[in-house]
Amino acid sequence: MKSGGSHPPVDGFRPEQLLVTVITPTYNQAQYIAQCIESVLQQSHTNIEYLIFDACSSDGTDEIVAAYLDDPRVVYRREPDTGQANAINKGLEAATGDIVCWLNSDDFFFDRETLTKVCEVFASNPSVDAVTGDGYHAAADGTLVAPIVVSDASRISHRTTLITDNFLQPATFWRRNDLRLDESLHFVLDWKLFLSMYRTGRSFHYLPEFLAVYRLHGVGKTTQDSAARKREILEVLRFGGAGTIQQGWAWLIYRLYAWSEARRMPAIKMFARYANIAMSHLSMGRIVSA
Repeated sequence: MKSGGSHPPVDGFRPEQLLVTVITPTYNQAQYIAQCIESVLQQSHTNIEYLIFDACSSDGTDEIVAAYLDDPRVVYRREPDTGQANAINKGLEAATGDIVCWLNSDDFFFDRETLTKVCEVFASNPSVDAVTGDGYHAAADGTLVAPIVVSDASRISHRTTLITDNFLQPATFWRRNDLRLDESLHFVLDWKLFLSMYRTGRSFHYLPEFLAVYRLHGVGKTTQDSAARKREILEVLRFGGAGTIQQGWAWLIYRLYAWSEARRMPAIKMFARYANIAMSHLSMGRIVSA
């Protein structure tokens, strides 16, 4: 996909003048973090504030980050936290950028033009509060394996976000505001944040460009298909005010997952997975526990 090119400034404010705060929470991901950091510092948009919050990793992460501390844009804080959401919230509190985002230490920006493309949208559209785009799944070694493409801008809306989370989190950026992550959540904290933006009147713009890469590996949250995750999905749907049938279906899937894990009967979870897929197809994507 090609960028739309340079946009005229709005009220004399040019894209390169926008300060972008990138927040990276990390814990024991030394094997990935260098690629993440380099994808940020090598951006063609250089007006960056880069905040790295390390929850006292014990795998040599601090030694890797030390190699980048000569760059004045990098701020490294090594201190305990209560989880990913807490670390990101610390970053949101400390951020001074016009635009903010978070990039987990196992993810990375797609290419050098990511922030340039995003800032062009914000500078030329002052009514846009958030920008989200496409990306790729990558294997553990960083090899791109499959595109993640929204394809239809209508999939980025308040209505669809009450059904499932179509946002690629590392490819989502927003104007700095006072919204924060729910620190009680472990799996779907980004989904609740995006719903909070809709509930407070923020507008989203879908940019059909590859912006970020989401790495899949054994300990990644997306690969953890657990009852705990299904419970959080139900909680977020209730928070957003999803329809009764959607909430009811999410409750049923959660209960089946919980029963499966409590009884150590994986066949129940397998049945729930297939039932969930079938319901999504039968309802044309309107009812699903994503």
